[in-house]
Amino acid sequence: MIAPGGGGGAGGRGPDPVIQQIAFLSAIVAIWACWPLVRLQIPLADQFSMTALAREHWDHRDALEPYLDQRWAWLALKHYHLWFALASLPGVIAVSIVQSVDRRTAWPIVHAPLGWLGGAALGYWLYTSFRTDSWPLAVMMPATFAFLMGAIAARLAAWPRKLKHLRGTRLRPFTGGRGGRLRARLTGGVALAGVPLAHEDETMHIAAIGATGSGKSTALRALMADACRRGDRQVVADPEGAAMSAFFQPGDVILNPFDQRCARWDLLAEVERPSDYAFLAQSLLPHLGVGDHDQWITYAQQLLAAALENHITLQLGSVNDFVSRLASAPVVELKTLCQGTPAARYFEPGGERMLASILGTLAPAIGHLRFIAALQGEPFSIRQWMRGGTGSLWLPYAANQIAALRGLISCWMNIAILETLSLPPARDRRIWFQIDELDALGRIEGLKDAQARLRKFGGCVAIGFQSFAQVKAVYGEGAHTIIENCGNLLLLRSGTSDGGGTAKLASDLIGDREVERDDISRSRTRGRFTSRSMSMQTKRTVEDAALASEIMQLANREGYVKRATSRHWVRVRFPYADYHERVRPFEPVG
Repeated sequence: MIAPGGGGGAGGRGPDPVIQQIAFLSAIVAIWACWPLVRLQIPLADQFSMTALAREHWDHRDALEPYLDQRWAWLALKHYHLWFALASLPGVIAVSIVQSVDRRTAWPIVHAPLGWLGGAALGYWLYTSFRTDSWPLAVMMPATFAFLMGAIAARLAAWPRKLKHLRGTRLRPFTGGRGGRLRARLTGGVALAGVPLAHEDETMHIAAIGATGSGKSTALRALMADACRRGDRQVVADPEGAAMSAFFQPGDVILNPFDQRCARWDLLAEVERPSDYAFLAQSLLPHLGVGDHDQWITYAQQLLAAALENHITLQLGSVNDFVSRLASAPVVELKTLCQGTPAARYFEPGGERMLASILGTLAPAIGHLRFIAALQGEPFSIRQWMRGGTGSLWLPYAANQIAALRGLISCWMNIAILETLSLPPARDRRIWFQIDELDALGRIEGLKDAQARLRKFGGCVAIGFQSFAQVKAVYGEGAHTIIENCGNLLLLRSGTSDGGGTAKLASDLIGDREVERDDISRSRTRGRFTSRSMSMQTKRTVEDAALASEIMQLANREGYVKRATSRHWVRVRFPYADYHERVRPFEPVG
């Protein structure tokens, strides 16, 4: 029904007062109809009919007060205060049924008997107090309070719902932060922002998304601490060397040519089969996702692969010799170096401008190699270390070193990831690839495709970034694939931009939910007579489980976590962790 006087929407449930009137009348009918059943439980000598009791009151109307004390004292003596309370129970159930049908929920039927029981207990306590004042009041106390509290309990249980989840994303609070970390340690697992990850979750990869200061790096370092405690192997791209200074162990390897502890990476030692020339060229010169420029990068990759192949085949010297030749040798010497390869056509007469463009595209990779080629010491091969090494491989970099090291670190990470794919499958093996500030390193060529295949080799990728727009600028549309391949997600405070930005991405990752709400409409009409009415209807809507604006306002180290093997998102808050510095983040050369 629609409330008189307007104000109720189509499909409304009808004015609330009408429902209460129906419930009250139903209670009277139920009590009257069930009294004969209650009367059967009373001892035969104490039974009487209600009509006879009413007639007695009428007959003694001239001397009612003495009669009431005598008659109602007899009723108390025969325990009618309890029989009347029992007789009110059918009325309470009738009220709860009306409320349940109106609200389409069973909660009123559950709550009403509990309210009746509580009211009966309260009424019995009042009965013992009122016996000295008024027998009629004393006898009616249990029945009155039992009925009232049972009806109130039914009404409260049928109160308009704030929200009823139907399907879609569920958000749940998570209160086991410190306990979750402890449980992960005791069971030999790892935890993401305090949420323990199952063994199966780990190889489904992890993405932590959050603005500066939101706690992203804190969560990734805590994950790294768990992995180190367990003895897992790690390859870590480490901004500012913060993680390395806390978790470095004797036997670990550092790759940063501006740090005097750096191992001498040998590019030539990474070549083991003919296909490695193209593989290393792609690692050193990854595509950028820009069509025209990527074509020139392809030409430069071919020239680099050809030069590397002949340099090794003809045994022309060390890595330093190779880099020096590419950086400063005359074009005639480069032509000789590429002779007999597909890249030789770039040196044909008339192609000078094209060759100059290819060499210009190749120059950044040569510049990156110059830093590492000048190092002294035993040659180090990432591929051999992945197969037989122990501990962690650290790739630290400072903010002022990103331009010089971006290409090298992405190359090293790509080599390590793809070499893991050549290991024998082993689901119990754990090799972590930790990449905080993903967008700062440039494009890691094999990351997107390797994520889908690393699982059976025990590879676990954990990435972190601040802005999705920056990641998309590096990886193009492949950025969506990288995030989709991460089954474990940590979403922290994020910023917004045109179209919603990273906060909107986080909201989309959490997803939608279909919910049911009670919509109440109240109306008031004025005129000769003033009337008020209320109508209530249930509405189903599909909404964001977490709005982008909510994600923008999250506190530090507060956010949402989704495990790969769980259906639900949990709201988390985790503490800041300060780790003891074991080694210096950087020891500059010279």
